[in-house]
Amino acid sequence: MADGGASSFIMLVTALLISGSVSTILINEWNKVARAAESDERKSAGSLGVSVDFAGDPMMVGFEDPAVGDDELTVYVLNSGIHEMSTTFELLINGVAPATMTTSIAPSGTDWLPGYLLEITASDSSLSYTDGDDASLFFVGISESVQGYQHSATMNKEVRLNEI
Repeated sequence: MADGGASSFIMLVTALLISGSVSTILINEWNKVARAAESDERKSAGSLGVSVDFAGDPMMVGFEDPAVGDDELTVYVLNSGIHEMSTTFELLINGVAPATMTTSIAPSGTDWLPGYLLEITASDSSLSYTDGDDASLFFVGISESVQGYQHSATMNKEVRLNEI
């Protein structure tokens, strides 16, 4: 019986050493998971304040039909979020990206801040509309850096064109 106690003690010490090392590994891995979850939470929290909306009357979107040249369609997009938006964007009209787009920001002219409007004038030879035509607009833009991340905002709107 005397030598059975020594071997049991050795087995106990070995089990404690193994369980201690396993718990250290588990704690380190749990720490990595917690950091990743915190990073994702920070990233998603910033995206809540990024949004854009159509500005104006969707049944009266102005377009010019010059006798010679491209049709010009003017759209206003509102930065309805709480973060500044970049002027890097994509606009599709009936699924087609116009060849030429010019922009201006009201009222500042340079920075698309919350509550400001982005005026987009799109022209293309493939844009041939008549007064009263319906068009589908799709806009996707990105924010300036928010907590180290950029977020996207989209707008999809069905509009009726009104010749100016």
